[in-house]
Amino acid sequence: MNIKLISFDLDGTLLNDQHQLHEKTIEAVQAIRQKGIKTLIATGRMYISAKPYVNSLEMKDPVITYNGALVMNPLLDQEIYHSPIPLDIAKDISKRLKEGNYYLQTFLDDTLYVAEKNDFTLKYENIAGVEAQVVGDLTEFMDKGPTKMLIIEEDESVQIEIQNFLLDNFSDEIEITSSYPSFLEITKKGISKAVPLKKYAEENNLKKEEIMAFGDGLNDLKMIEWAGQGIAMENAHPGLREAADDIAQNNNQLGVARYLNDKFDLALEIEAEVEKEKN
Repeated sequence: MNIKLISFDLDGTLLNDQHQLHEKTIEAVQAIRQKGIKTLIATGRMYISAKPYVNSLEMKDPVITYNGALVMNPLLDQEIYHSPIPLDIAKDISKRLKEGNYYLQTFLDDTLYVAEKNDFTLKYENIAGVEAQVVGDLTEFMDKGPTKMLIIEEDESVQIEIQNFLLDNFSDEIEITSSYPSFLEITKKGISKAVPLKKYAEENNLKKEEIMAFGDGLNDLKMIEWAGQGIAMENAHPGLREAADDIAQNNNQLGVARYLNDKFDLALEIEAEVEKEKN
């Protein structure tokens, strides 16, 4: 393998189910960079939510957030690329979802906004480590296109109903994907993690065959399919595992660190830590 760039998802990939980044994972990513391989994060998270992990990993390359809708320079905290949902489309979606009494979150200026807080809000706040801002009617509140909109619905049949409704009415304007089973994540048409990853590769004269990508959710699918080496986690969505070139072990068992250690001969002491994690 002549890999020159590796892209990592966060939740379910680099992070365990408690949203923690293990020191051995940090050590493995740093060892990869010492071999001259570039590393970057590609996540569905907000930038402010991803930044603590970016800092812990000492990432210097662009951070892909909101499933590809916002790319940031982590050294300067400056925007490199931003492609929000058009305001009129966002307002229409918000209005119709409110009529159906569905739960919706919107993200503007890297801030989370909700009409009111409930258990879904608390669930997201716990995952993301951010606090939602309550603004009442989201349709009236939005004065510009949001970076992303997020529906949380735990009933699978209702989730399918919502997704079908959105596709029937907005398929030409939006993308719908998911990073968690109860999430429906909406971005502008054409947005995916693969888009900025491909752009970064072109800017750095990298071929897709020289790029490896790790992920676990459907929001990683296009990135995994595009990369020369797409690696799905053992805990990944079945559709992602099917599309991947290889499988890394479970995210709760240092899957990424173990894969990197094996494939790139990093000679790190990891297996003892895996046994500790099991116990």
